Amino acid sequence: MNLSIWNDDFWLPQNTTWKDFNQLEQNNIRLPHIHHLIYVYPLAGLLYLTRLLFEYCIAQPLGRSLGIRDYKLNIQRIDRKLLNHTKSYDNNNNNKQKQRRTRISPLAKFSESTWRFTFYLGIFLYGLLILKNKIWLWDTRHCWLNYPNHQLTNDIYWYYMIELAFYWSLVFSQFIDVKRKDFWQMFIHHIATISLLSFSYIVNFVRVGTLVLVVHDAGDYWLEVEKDERSDSEESDDEQDIVNDDIDKDK
Repeated sequence: MNLSIWNDDFWLPQNTTWKDFNQLEQNNIRLPHIHHLIYVYPLAGLLYLTRLLFEYCIAQPLGRSLGIRDYKLNIQRIDRKLLNHTKSYDNNNNNKQKQRRTRISPLAKFSESTWRFTFYLGIFLYGLLILKNKIWLWDTRHCWLNYPNHQLTNDIYWYYMIELAFYWSLVFSQFIDVKRKDFWQMFIHHIATISLLSFSYIVNFVRVGTLVLVVHDAGDYWLEVEKDERSDSEESDDEQDIVNDDIDKDK
């Protein structure tokens, strides 16, 4: 077996070689190329900027209108009260204050979840729109029949590019946003997703790849709704903690 990184037996199904792809291109059949993935990176940066604008202009005002608070303001209020109070807190109360300072605020959580909900819902609807007339949506055997003679259309190309760019933007933002407890778990998840998408694109498994994408997107936006509800619950818990701290301080 040839150990080359582009070995046919490793990347492609039986009875298929890279020469088959070259032959198809000579017949003017458009196929995925690895160099297409270069365009994902600037698109990921654009999506990240879009997220920042969306959160600042839409999600945060919406969250405030729903009564979701940014506890950074509350922390400053508490700290000002502490300066005027001569009684010191015990170590347990000090630890609570430190934990609350490093915890992402409910408003920030709401903004992130709202952005992801909007993206997942939008890309899910786009996926349904472009797949409704694709033969492999209704008969999955066509994901494999006549492979690799599967032409890459513009709508499928952009579906893949946008999805890949989104997950790359999540990877980038992990190193900029407040670090979460599940940082490495989500990092591995994003890298695994990017690897699978890239692999399926390079070897022209885009038909089955689009089916996997639309199925996952159908559930992802509901998960973001659940996260928003959880943020509301955590906000109530934090409000109770603040009240309890104020009571302890006055004792």
